Amino acid sequence: MNVKGIKWINLILILAVLGGYHRYAGVHQEKMTEASKASKSNESGWKDGSYEGSGNGFGGQIRVRVTVADGEITDVKILSAKKETKEYLNMAKKLLTDIREAQSPEVDVVSGATYSSNGIKEAVRKALEEANE
Repeated sequence: MNVKGIKWINLILILAVLGGYHRYAGVHQEKMTEASKASKSNESGWKDGSYEGSGNGFGGQIRVRVTVADGEITDVKILSAKKETKEYLNMAKKLLTDIREAQSPEVDVVSGATYSSNGIKEAVRKALEEANE
């Protein structure tokens, strides 16, 4: 057999292996996605209601109210942040939407308002701990 024939056979074998792996990976990924969705729908365990929590921001305590309906975060509001610097707090308010969309306080902090962001996240975490009890 000549070199050209061997190259073609190798190419066909490589393509067959890649095609098989691609199919296996696609099926595996689909199963993992379905399992993840099922897990997420049952994992929160949050009871419906409104819960309050507080955390330390840049200038002081930040109090929030987290509303849970059907086991999901439906609303996050800042109740008070008396000593918090307005500029930092206004920047950090973006987290309220991020937390609601992520269904978790584990979101990225706002650059330039790190302490205020961490205070909001801490307050939401504490409120959700209350929702788990």
